[in-house]
Amino acid sequence: MRTRHYHQYDTYYMFEDQAQGRIRYREDDFIADNGQITNVRSRLTLIGPARERHFPQRILLSRSRYLAPATQSLRFYKEYFKPARELEVEKDRLRFLIRYHGTEFFINIDHVTQPDLGHFLEVKSHTWSRQDAELKSQLVAELVALLGVSSLEPDTKDYFEFVEAKPID
Repeated sequence: MRTRHYHQYDTYYMFEDQAQGRIRYREDDFIADNGQITNVRSRLTLIGPARERHFPQRILLSRSRYLAPATQSLRFYKEYFKPARELEVEKDRLRFLIRYHGTEFFINIDHVTQPDLGHFLEVKSHTWSRQDAELKSQLVAELVALLGVSSLEPDTKDYFEFVEAKPID
């Protein structure tokens, strides 16, 4: 249905009390077919403190609790939220919006360059209820098999979980 190319710069703020979740400040550079940046946007996301549930085939249900335009600088948010630790992740993302069996999914192909974590495939969809999540988890497993990567070992970690966040000085 749609294809996008982004270069993304994420800064995660973590807090001593993990029940507060994490805040992600993201800057998206929209990349045109000719490689030029056509637009830039910044957003804040409050990410819930824990995974909601694991489904069969290691499908993960997680929750972003709040998403908003970031109207202030990264430095402003650091001073305002006063995180205990922070982590930066930079990646190149190809994003495809598809419809599979009448359901919309995003397929992200990420190359995480900072830190150098390599390539990742992510299949995402919005869910509205537990029953909806169960149905979509089955469809995700089918999609992964159709994409030919079901034989690879899935990993349900977020990027920031691959590396240790550094304490704020």
